[in-house]
Amino acid sequence: MKDLILLALSCLTVQVSLASEKPVKGTVRGNDNGKMTPLPGVNVYWLNTTVGTITNENGNFAISSLNDRQQLVFSFVGYRNDTVEVAPGKLLDVVLQSDIELDEVVVAQKNKGMYASKLTPFQTININSAELCKAACCNLAESFVTNPSVDVAYPDAVTGARQIQMLGLAGVYSQLQTENIPNLRGIATGYGLAFVPGPWMESIQVSKGAASVVNGYESMTGQVNVEYRKPSDPEWLFLNAYAADDQKYEFNAFVSAPVNDRWATAALMHGRYLGQDIDHNHDGFRDEPLVKQVNLMNRWDRKGDNGSITRLGVQYLSEVRNGGQISGVANPYRVDVNNDRVNAFLKKGHVFANANQTSVALIANVTGHRLRSAYGLNRYDGDELNLYTNLMYSSNMGGSDRHHLSAGLNYSFVAMDETLNLLALNTRQHIPGAYAEYTFKPSERFTAMAGMRADHHNHFGAFVTPRVHLRYSPIEHWVLRGSAGKGYRHPSVWAENGHLLASGRELRVVDDRIFENAWNYGISSAYSLHLGSREVEINVEYFRTDFIDQMVTDMESSASQILVSRLDGRSYANSYQVDVRFETLPRLDVTAAIRFNDVKQTLNGQLVDKPLNSRYKGLLTLNYSDRLKKWMFDVNTQLVGGGRIPQIPGVPDVYAVPERYDAYTLLNAQATHFFRGGSIYVGCENITDFTQKHPVTGFDSPFDSYFDATRVWGPVMGRMFYMGVRFALNKE
Repeated sequence: MKDLILLALSCLTVQVSLASEKPVKGTVRGNDNGKMTPLPGVNVYWLNTTVGTITNENGNFAISSLNDRQQLVFSFVGYRNDTVEVAPGKLLDVVLQSDIELDEVVVAQKNKGMYASKLTPFQTININSAELCKAACCNLAESFVTNPSVDVAYPDAVTGARQIQMLGLAGVYSQLQTENIPNLRGIATGYGLAFVPGPWMESIQVSKGAASVVNGYESMTGQVNVEYRKPSDPEWLFLNAYAADDQKYEFNAFVSAPVNDRWATAALMHGRYLGQDIDHNHDGFRDEPLVKQVNLMNRWDRKGDNGSITRLGVQYLSEVRNGGQISGVANPYRVDVNNDRVNAFLKKGHVFANANQTSVALIANVTGHRLRSAYGLNRYDGDELNLYTNLMYSSNMGGSDRHHLSAGLNYSFVAMDETLNLLALNTRQHIPGAYAEYTFKPSERFTAMAGMRADHHNHFGAFVTPRVHLRYSPIEHWVLRGSAGKGYRHPSVWAENGHLLASGRELRVVDDRIFENAWNYGISSAYSLHLGSREVEINVEYFRTDFIDQMVTDMESSASQILVSRLDGRSYANSYQVDVRFETLPRLDVTAAIRFNDVKQTLNGQLVDKPLNSRYKGLLTLNYSDRLKKWMFDVNTQLVGGGRIPQIPGVPDVYAVPERYDAYTLLNAQATHFFRGGSIYVGCENITDFTQKHPVTGFDSPFDSYFDATRVWGPVMGRMFYMGVRFALNKE
């Protein structure tokens, strides 16, 4: 394993950044009746692009230069937008005028903490750090509390793991990326979302439906990309400390420094500790496992001559989870999960100084992961080495952006050695591939993108991945989109079903040579209207996913086994969503959304609702800031629809559970006070203290065949109070 990691590290090469000049820096202040106040959270982006950032607590910002862009847009709720011409090497001092002082208000498109881009052919939601600060957001799994498009699911009642869902389907069908590199796959599937600390994140991009072919063939329902803090950020120091009443403590730090005129470096640190036994329902099992996590990253950036840039970094993570029965019980049922992970990346790219804005890049990433876990008498261990490389070419054609071509070659290697009790599974995957993606943009109103991949898997042979995206704007402020595409994935059967080991039944894999593939289709309409100085955004969308082949987990056919097999029949998911974002009163932003899911699969020859999947979700979020931007208040509530609970045949009445669970409501709130250089926040999660009453069936006999901690459909943890502080020092 070590030799393979060293060999892969020696092969590493890199990615591209389209920024070749020094970043543009400046300060944004607000003019309120002659009083000048630094503005945190101002959206700063290049005109007619989605490339942007936000100001920090002191109103400072830094944004990468774009060779073909000279105008920056500044937008902030309660202030008039401003567009500024950028002069090379000049430090910007931008003053936004309060809306209240203006007799005539000119409203431009506003980029808020969370917004749907109207410029791209993809249905993409951008979440920046301003939105992430509206909740605790300790890690990636907790970063979608205010997002109507992504759900968080609880796979079991003993490990504390969380997984996301998109378009009504499990998160494994959405490709997870860190800085456009596929990540958190394979052995990391169960716990990977907790490996991305919230304060490390600069922004998140959520794309729904068929994604671009550039980064692979695995996306079926969408992509989630995370951008980390970088050495070019305006802060040289950022600190975050967090504490909750369940004795959970977290600490995060970001430190950056220039080494010389070309090199800059940054270190990111995260520590998490939860050491208190919590058992609200008195069943003898911890509601949340004891957790210790250390997460470290060091990254370097180098800016070369003539438009070249190099980025490299390494990340190390160690996490220990101890769940199950509380200490003191004779022969306790224990759940122990240990993760050790090393990740390294090296990126290099070059932007040519020509009319076509041609660029080439090489991205490489290597990951080594070691998992050791025990669920009562069941033991699952895994070792994984993952190597990913992508050689990319991008260029306009004919000297304009009407025609654009992206093409490339990539190669993936995956080595997994797994043991489940007395069984062993060793797999080696070699997957070379090539792709091309053509974009036709005859005007600002219409964009068509068509992509095709051709890959070869050493176990499943050659296959192609076609995808197409259309964008049309019939009138100003109205955008229609359509997409269609295919996706494939080879599931890590044991790793993805590891949570099912928290059961008295045997996990039996009938077929482990499954190559899942599905078609995804989607249409959407995004419309913006202005009511005086306020903007209202209305989004309506529909997506359908049709599986041709799928891994199916059957929890209902046998009293002694959980069966994992190949789909025999139909399986599909329909997702309908309507969401509205608007400002009701000055500085009071509201998001309201409703989504319906129709998800069915064939079990034992019958087409049934997918179990433990909620039929609908409603979301209402309120965000209010005071006039001086010293205080911010956030409230969000979710209405989670009911669903079907899998039924186990032959179970005694004492262990029987209802066939369905009812709808329930979750309520969260947070207050933030900003001060010079930072902020302090306090909040409460699950204010109504709603929990699933009996998430562990047979808790009094955990080694019996009727024991089951896998039929979880709601929160296991009750009400939780927390507080935290953020502090930053700027470079200038």
